[in-house]
Amino acid sequence: MTFNDWNFLVFFLPAVMAVMAIERLRDARAILLTVASLVFYGLSGIEHLVVLIIDTIFVFAVCRSDKFTGNAARLACAISLPVVLLVYYKYLGFLVRTFLGIDEATRLFASFSISHDALLPAGISFFTFHLVAYAVDRYSGRIASSPKAVDFALFISFFPHLVAGPILRLRDVIDGLSGLRAYRLNREDVSIGTGLAVSGLFLKVVLADGLSRGVAPYVADPAAVAPLAAAYVITAYSLQIYFDFFGYSLVAIGLARFFGFHFPANFDRPYSSRNPRDFWRRWHMTLSYWLRDYLYLPLGGNRAYVRNILIVFAICGLWHGAGWNFVIWGLYHGVLVVLYHVTRQWWDRVWAPLQVGLTFALTSLGWVLFLFDWDKTIAFARALAGQGSGALGPPDAVGIFVVAMAALVCFFARFETWSLSTTRTPLRAHAWSATLALMFFVSLLFLESSQTFIYFRF
Repeated sequence: MTFNDWNFLVFFLPAVMAVMAIERLRDARAILLTVASLVFYGLSGIEHLVVLIIDTIFVFAVCRSDKFTGNAARLACAISLPVVLLVYYKYLGFLVRTFLGIDEATRLFASFSISHDALLPAGISFFTFHLVAYAVDRYSGRIASSPKAVDFALFISFFPHLVAGPILRLRDVIDGLSGLRAYRLNREDVSIGTGLAVSGLFLKVVLADGLSRGVAPYVADPAAVAPLAAAYVITAYSLQIYFDFFGYSLVAIGLARFFGFHFPANFDRPYSSRNPRDFWRRWHMTLSYWLRDYLYLPLGGNRAYVRNILIVFAICGLWHGAGWNFVIWGLYHGVLVVLYHVTRQWWDRVWAPLQVGLTFALTSLGWVLFLFDWDKTIAFARALAGQGSGALGPPDAVGIFVVAMAALVCFFARFETWSLSTTRTPLRAHAWSATLALMFFVSLLFLESSQTFIYFRF
């Protein structure tokens, strides 16, 4: 089940909100919300649900001891199972092909292929990071005592963030967990939650999926793309992946507000960044903070800046996907950040709009490694350089119009600011309500043709 699904919007969400509003059940709200979240996730596959439950129980049990703080052996034990399962489901096929030279189609056992038959649990990278962060925080003493079992289960499995973030720490949800029993849906949370959720749904269903339909013919045959069409593909896909993930994040944050949880922001207009370092402070912010706190700083931080940046970004790339194209994508961004660090005295003197344009162009070029595997990336690069067949020319006027509208929304719209505002004049309040109603109506028109969120595969 996904947010852009009729079953979620018409049945699941209203049913969960209705049950949570029953006063006689307030003492059981944490249990009920946990069960609802497990149902939400279990609909993607029972095996996926089993992995999530086993990981959650194991980490909670190991970290529960008062002797866990400062005990490196217990920490290693706590993170071992989530990491092993992540490697098995997501990376084992890649590792076998890379280091043993066995093709993914090779059957390692009589009737089982680790590449084809071990289906990747949705969002496994996300909930593994939640579990690892919790274990490290317990080890370091940032979490002084173990939470109640049901609170921990809800923290890990809460359906708004489970599949694609934001990546949370226990401190991000502790107030929501402690106040869940007494929580009553109020006007402010309804206003903010609706604004964020409807905006996110619109960005995904209308803009991201609209851009995807325009890019699809070129993705099918990258070697045949003409140079101008290749430039269109780079720009359109860059906007598509932004609206796809930004849209998901807005919906997740908005839905959480309906239950009294205040998730941290995950995007801060990243395509308006003036340099690659600033981009990573504004794109998928909860991931950037996670990598900083649990990888970059433990490696030594600025004491070995270049080495640590490259390590962090290589791992960041591998976290996104099991393939050399993802590793190269990560290293590409690491090199951009290092180059900015070396040239910032000149870079920062450049006219600001040119800084933004250059950062956007370099970032967009890197997304090609997300769009294609390595062989197709090479073919697309040749086509961009004018060495392809050129059979697929630039898009029609509709395709150009969609990109232009998406760019305007990307650089000038302020959905989070508008949604979070609680001090509107009556005229602005009515205008915003009418805008949300229109966006929701248009989103419903395109819901049947909407696609799975891109980050679900991570």
